[in-house]
Amino acid sequence: MSTRQLEQLKQTAIQSRRVPLAADQRLIVLQKLQGRLEIDSLFEVFCRELEKQIDISRLIWEHNEISHIVRRGGSTDYRQTFSIKFAQSPLGMLQYCTPYKLDTDEISLIHTYHRLLAGPLSNAIEYNRVRNLALLDNLTGLNNRTSFEQDIRQSIALTERQDHGLILMIFDMDNFKQVNDTYGHLDGDKVLRRFALLLKQAIRASDRCYRLGGDEFAVLLTPATRESAQLVNERLKALISKDALLTSHNISSSVGCSIYQQGDNSTSMFERADRGMYRHKNSRRRPA
Repeated sequence: MSTRQLEQLKQTAIQSRRVPLAADQRLIVLQKLQGRLEIDSLFEVFCRELEKQIDISRLIWEHNEISHIVRRGGSTDYRQTFSIKFAQSPLGMLQYCTPYKLDTDEISLIHTYHRLLAGPLSNAIEYNRVRNLALLDNLTGLNNRTSFEQDIRQSIALTERQDHGLILMIFDMDNFKQVNDTYGHLDGDKVLRRFALLLKQAIRASDRCYRLGGDEFAVLLTPATRESAQLVNERLKALISKDALLTSHNISSSVGCSIYQQGDNSTSMFERADRGMYRHKNSRRRPA
């Protein structure tokens, strides 16, 4: 059989399965999509249903300037991008890569699927937005203690399986109480926000930082070595020394570290880092 005949057979198969969705079929698809609040799971069902009608090599969802690969596969010469909305609220763009050029019937079918997807996707986006807010510190925008407790447990579990190095750093601001007592909480909040910003600048993209409460902060470094922690501390000290707001209030930080050891849990790692931080703070208070 020639290549041309194979291509004709393929197109015939595609045409035979590509039929408009009847009302009962649309309801079935909608029921499968509704109630899925995890975005990955929602798109998995969406792709599975759409691929009953159209071959998709690759699908990318772009939302809030971030690209999410929904369906992994090779890029093709045939690409088409569609906007998706729900009640006039934009939900991003969906870029399709297909093994052939989409015709008008297929484009119409995609729009039908998008209308079915829009409501559940809007719900999933809002659910994830609220969930993420629950894991953020309102004042600084860093991850909060709840997020830290989840992340350190997950990081330890990953490190137990494949040890690339995990380090916990605990930071406590020096002289912060005097700022609050002398200038009030509004100035204190400015200092906390600035310290959080500099801490975020001092770490790598693979690291995560948290405000645990008050003037106590944490950083999880992975992959990491002892030198990784030293570099973060040196970068933070350099950033603080150049910052007019923090230097005007004589702000510095005490730090303690714990390197993951076999058998560690989140409590043991935190306690070692916390003890190290207090040793550092006390040593700085002793007269020369």
